Amino acid sequence: MGLLEQVDLGVPNKDGVGFTSWAASNEEMFARLLSLYARPGMTVADVTYGKGVFWKRVDSSAYNLLATDAATGTDCRALPYEDESIDILVFDPPYRYVERKTQHGHTSEQYQLESLRFEQRPGIDGVVALYQDGITEAARVVKHGGYLFVKCQDTAGDGRQTWMHDQVFADCGNRGFTVVDLAIVVTASPPPTRWKIQRSLKKAHSYFVVARKGGFYPFGYRSVQSR
Repeated sequence: MGLLEQVDLGVPNKDGVGFTSWAASNEEMFARLLSLYARPGMTVADVTYGKGVFWKRVDSSAYNLLATDAATGTDCRALPYEDESIDILVFDPPYRYVERKTQHGHTSEQYQLESLRFEQRPGIDGVVALYQDGITEAARVVKHGGYLFVKCQDTAGDGRQTWMHDQVFADCGNRGFTVVDLAIVVTASPPPTRWKIQRSLKKAHSYFVVARKGGFYPFGYRSVQSR
């Protein structure tokens, strides 16, 4: 049976509510998304794997997991995979540019930014470019009918608001993906900043954008692989 003939019958929903669109942690939401969109035996490439936080509540042995990141020498913008060889690609680049002098937040060393040549475009423009390049590469390696999970967060920087989830929506659409779901992760303890004067709301939430390569179908749509 070909990819486009296989039908996804969904996940049983006994209480009439099922999985909600928000969660309190990345690992909780990621497990929900895999339950909905992944199937045992699928090839899942997590190209920003890091310490594997997303996978804490998932039995990764159920999938052919390809776990790479910049620290292992794999650039998310130049993946060592053949065209249309991946069922699901997980992409979680740094949300914002953080200078070395900044004490709070993610450090440059943590994200290996120099190894990604991130410094060539500092500030939020570098973040946007990294997302665009990563989604472009995902479009090459994800199968027709496959999925892209993108983690992102809206941010304020360089004196302006950047609605990153809107940017990701547009980048996905421009590269042959159709957004089919949006999940929100809310944190009760957002990290502090070095700024003592506040001029906009502190972002205490982030997103998982789920996009399908090849278009959208209503629920019951054809999936990559039978359940």
